[in-house]
Amino acid sequence: MTAAKQALSGVRVLELSALAGAVAGRVLADLGAEVIKVEPEGGEAFRRSEPTVPTSLGEESGAWLAFNHGKKSVTLDVDTDAGLDTFARLCATADIVVTDWERLSIAQMDRLGTAARAANPALVWTEILPFGRGAPYQDYAATDTTLQALGGHLYLNGDVDRPPVRISLPVGLIQGGAEAASAALMAYYHSLKTGEGQRVDISVQECIVWTLLNSTMAWQILGLNEMRGGAIRKERANRFFTRLVWETQDGYIFFGPVGGGGGAARIKSYEALVNWMNEDGFNDPILTKNDWNGDGQFFISQDDYDAVTAVIMAFIKTKTTEELMERAVRERILLAPISSVAGVFENRQFRARGLFRKLDDPARGLSVELPSHWANLSATPLADPHPAPAPGADTDAILAMEPEGSLT
Repeated sequence: MTAAKQALSGVRVLELSALAGAVAGRVLADLGAEVIKVEPEGGEAFRRSEPTVPTSLGEESGAWLAFNHGKKSVTLDVDTDAGLDTFARLCATADIVVTDWERLSIAQMDRLGTAARAANPALVWTEILPFGRGAPYQDYAATDTTLQALGGHLYLNGDVDRPPVRISLPVGLIQGGAEAASAALMAYYHSLKTGEGQRVDISVQECIVWTLLNSTMAWQILGLNEMRGGAIRKERANRFFTRLVWETQDGYIFFGPVGGGGGAARIKSYEALVNWMNEDGFNDPILTKNDWNGDGQFFISQDDYDAVTAVIMAFIKTKTTEELMERAVRERILLAPISSVAGVFENRQFRARGLFRKLDDPARGLSVELPSHWANLSATPLADPHPAPAPGADTDAILAMEPEGSLT
């Protein structure tokens, strides 16, 4: 168990959330904050979101369990005047509040936020919205898929000859939650220095645009509206389509042996690959026919590229992923294995760094490993995981711990 003090030890966070807010709270809890979920009687709706997993307590949301371990729970009807008064008094003891639009409407956020900041002017009020405030889309509803689409993410995913596809996980909401945690901590630092709290307004759509990396710059500088590409795609400067995903004996690798730039590193990588192929009897003249990665690469025909791809593909299929990876590391061949979920848990790099921490939850009959050690802080290590709370599990204890008059 973690013995050292965590970075956010002594910081209190109130969380009224669904997925995005829970992710933000998860980051803050890992850093050592006391994160208290404020839920209606019986628990928030996110607890029952699909897909569910069987536990000794019944069916529970897998996502809810993943992002709510190590937190506390208080049940409170914040829609009543009495509940609002109690919530405001609880905010007087808190440093940060995190919420999202799947849990509260903007009107509810305004009502609670006004009372919270009146009770505690130094409070950081963090809200995660689909499109943020103060713009034409402020009141529009949205799902993660909607936001991936409007943020440009869908357009870049999938095969070029087919319609765009979404990533099968709610990456927009998760990214929004992670960005909210970062922004809340910046506002909290300001509050510590000045005593001045503030509202942090997160737009998930804008967070998704942030993930597009240099595609936004390619449009502005080159006038290039990049197209999506899956296993096969067209790199920016090429006239031909290149393969990036290759089947091995027991899985897949990501590899761009020719085309797509890379300079001297790509040239040396290809030379090492060809030498290895020659050792194994793959010495087709097509391998050396063209200047595959030098100045001549931009004039290669699609037919020639397809021909060299067929030879390389046949070679790669004779090797296991581990064989390819070992030789690649030794000889600087620019490829990487594509990990399945099972492969992630078996990855020796993650194991060596201690990414996974065991969580035993006897009440639910669960014993799992969580990727909860996502940063190594030498002086203030991340907190060890603890079971997610039952609805209202900490109501009596938390209210009883407050000073006389603060919550009574």
